Amino acid sequence: MTFKTSLRAFAAALALGLAACSGSNIASPGATNSGTPPGGGTGGGGTGGGGTGTCPAGTTNAGALAGNTVCNVTGEILTNLTLPRLTNIVYRLNGRVDIGRDVGAAGTLPNGVSATLTVEPGVRIFGDVAGDMLVVNRGSRINAVGTVAAPIIFTGKEDIEGLANATTSNRLWGGVIVLGRAPIRGCNTGVAQGSVDCQNAIEGVTAATGRDALYGGATTTDNSGVMRYVQIRYPGEFLSSAAAGDDLNGLTLGGVGNGADFSFIQVHNSGDDGVEIFGGSLNLRNIVLTGMLDDSLDYDDGWNGNLQFLAIRQTALTGGPDRLIEASNIARANSGGSLNTNPTIANFTLVGVRTNSSGANLQGASLNNTGGSPGSSGRYANGVVTGSNVCLAASSANTSPAPTFNSVVFDCPTAPDATSLGFVNAGANNSTNVASSLTGLLPGPVELGRTAVNTTTLGAFFQSANYVGAFSPTETATSNWTSGWTIELFPVPGCPTGTTESGTVAGQRRCIVSGILGQGTVPANLRLTAGNIYQLSGRVDVGVDLGANPAAPASTGVAGTLTIDAGTTLYGNTSADMIVVNRGSRIFVNGTRQAPVIMTSLPDVSNSQVNPATASREWAGLILLGRAPIRGCNTGVARGSVDCQREIEGVPAATGRSALYGGATANDNSGRISHLQIRYPGAFLTSAAAGDDLNGLTLGGVGSGTEINFVQVHNSGDDGIEIFGGTNNFKYFVITGALDDSLDYDDGWTGKAQFGIITQYLTQTGGPDRMVEASNFAGVGTGTLDTNPIIANFTFVGIRQNAAGANLTGVTLNNTGGTPGSSGRFLNGVVTGSNTCLNASSANTSPAPTFSSVLFDCPGTYDSVSAGLISAGTNNSTTTANTLTGTFINGATENGRTAVNPATVDAFFTATTYIGAVQNSSDTWWQSWTCGLQSGSSC
Repeated sequence: MTFKTSLRAFAAALALGLAACSGSNIASPGATNSGTPPGGGTGGGGTGGGGTGTCPAGTTNAGALAGNTVCNVTGEILTNLTLPRLTNIVYRLNGRVDIGRDVGAAGTLPNGVSATLTVEPGVRIFGDVAGDMLVVNRGSRINAVGTVAAPIIFTGKEDIEGLANATTSNRLWGGVIVLGRAPIRGCNTGVAQGSVDCQNAIEGVTAATGRDALYGGATTTDNSGVMRYVQIRYPGEFLSSAAAGDDLNGLTLGGVGNGADFSFIQVHNSGDDGVEIFGGSLNLRNIVLTGMLDDSLDYDDGWNGNLQFLAIRQTALTGGPDRLIEASNIARANSGGSLNTNPTIANFTLVGVRTNSSGANLQGASLNNTGGSPGSSGRYANGVVTGSNVCLAASSANTSPAPTFNSVVFDCPTAPDATSLGFVNAGANNSTNVASSLTGLLPGPVELGRTAVNTTTLGAFFQSANYVGAFSPTETATSNWTSGWTIELFPVPGCPTGTTESGTVAGQRRCIVSGILGQGTVPANLRLTAGNIYQLSGRVDVGVDLGANPAAPASTGVAGTLTIDAGTTLYGNTSADMIVVNRGSRIFVNGTRQAPVIMTSLPDVSNSQVNPATASREWAGLILLGRAPIRGCNTGVARGSVDCQREIEGVPAATGRSALYGGATANDNSGRISHLQIRYPGAFLTSAAAGDDLNGLTLGGVGSGTEINFVQVHNSGDDGIEIFGGTNNFKYFVITGALDDSLDYDDGWTGKAQFGIITQYLTQTGGPDRMVEASNFAGVGTGTLDTNPIIANFTFVGIRQNAAGANLTGVTLNNTGGTPGSSGRFLNGVVTGSNTCLNASSANTSPAPTFSSVLFDCPGTYDSVSAGLISAGTNNSTTTANTLTGTFINGATENGRTAVNPATVDAFFTATTYIGAVQNSSDTWWQSWTCGLQSGSSC
């Protein structure tokens, strides 16, 4: 409270200066929306006011704050409202904001209204006083889905102004409250617990705001929406006073059902509890709670849900903290039944402090009662509790059933009471007398050596995580499931050696990457750690070309390795900004589904794109060069021989350094790429006319030893992925919005690819062209190494004409300079949307391309060669309309087609029984790590 009062005394004096100069800080990354299918959506409407931005419909302009336009969200929201990510727009919760009006436990209240609040990635929403809060009422939903790079942030005004202290600030505003219709224990009338009539008013809100805020019912599967990659900072201000007991929490969940999806949520420095759960059946995953003044996690009122991956870290803030976990059973004399608080919690790391600011000794986990009722129960597995004075106080725990503990390390200086110790000893693989070996929150030898529970035996909700604690043995302080989207949990590392610190971008430390790995001040092995944002300054070379022959490497060559941690963002700003991985060097892109690596542009990270839907050519791209065989030699030697090499397209003339690819090492290894987004690449080095265009991902002579999986290229100014020869294989690729060809391969590529989604859309002037262009580069070599890959399980969705009005072809197998055209084998595919699905009139005939189980659905006619090749295959069709849903997800027609099992064709392929890239709505390999593919997921 003191901190906030002092802030108000000088905030006004700073406001003009903060608004006038932005310094080196730029708004957090992410774009407003894709503006084009699939996914997308736009804001509109708005009113005038003191700020220069235009507020979206449903909000009102409230002037300027620290260089941002403030758009107020006020009162009852009784129709669906979207808060889009707009440049220099922040949203204020102006008083109590209700989403919908309570429809009642049975959904039948006559004045009830259901509504949905949608919040786009990267949006910032703030409050200024305790009364500024968000209440999602029964029957309504919140759809707040952020990303690792662009979490949604609920925070206080001082944080928007740049005046909040991430370590000490708290109680700057109210909080977020979600109310549902799932069963609760504490009824406000004498009815059966868990019945449809059992409801109650949520803590503290009603008296101070004048409107009921009821929760509870009998719908276990009730759905209150989605919250994912969300930060709630500095909440928990008292509505009137601490003595009145009307404190607010960071996230309050009242009677929320298990139909909701709440995961990857952080509450930071709440003035009361971090997350408080009042009954219901909600399941939560990947929860981070830091710096609470009261309890970090508080649950009560018959909560029977599940929670997996919980990280709690207390700090010794003035006025707090209290327990790490407080678990209770609220007593209601006028309600009957035996619905008790009894959740299952697995994979938790709880790090407390021994005493609070008043000198009181603190408990880690307390399973207590309220008003004489039986205490809470629960099942606890694979955990670490440390730092508190006493780790466990379960003397008031329920005994029907009794709480159970398995594979939990309790490390606190004061022994638990006899009842608690009895519960611990009744379980398996627990300890109360072994010192934890945590490094911060990460497991050490003690934790790694403890036998863990197989979490999949705890219920269908739980993911396999057979280790003790919230973090796996392979996670690090800079690369773990919290990386990139949380604050104040792990120390943010400085710029790695070999990079140069230069202010901040998107609220993160900026590190400049330039030069050649292995030369000058740049180490040969460079690791880009999460927590920073990296600027590519010019051409960044990984190593110096070691030549085509690994047995006789070039004496001038240098082997380099570039490692990029999960959740890391890199950006370029010109056509000269690129990464080139040279022959003999490697790149390791260690993204994850939850934390992909993002390579993008400065306008993207600074949120300054005029229209993200049409943005492209904002930087160069990523180039991998290997020693695998190629066709297009630059001298008259045998194709595929060690002497057959070539300069990669367009790069050397503009950069002054050679960039050669090719050789005779089929299994050459250029590293590993997993879960990578490449956004807005493909800038021309000089001009479009010069033909020195760059692609999103360029692979030159890359060998089969290289692992490439889960890659998306979005809005490339030239091709999405272009492959020049080699033997590289890859799975799970997504190409969206390319201005030229989506997938272009040539020069003798003989690799394999499986599970590919291509979507074209007409937003950018000048594009697109083919979805697939397959060629045979002529060169001057001798021999018959032809382009001949195998591609399985693909869904290619094009458009009929480009911006110039030219009809488009889906897949083209053509020639270059009179050479025989490309061949290839195509299995289990869907091609649709283009004017003509296939043009194979220039395809190679030795061997001829083959098509098996491919559904071609395009309105144009096929040339005779293409028609003949389709007819020669098995289970192909050119007359069946597709039934794809969500643009690329199989429908009844696709899943009714006979498929080839590609695993019988080559061991590389995953066995499938369906055509297309995505079997059904449960097939979600593309979700979370991609952008712009599903509604609400913008790039």
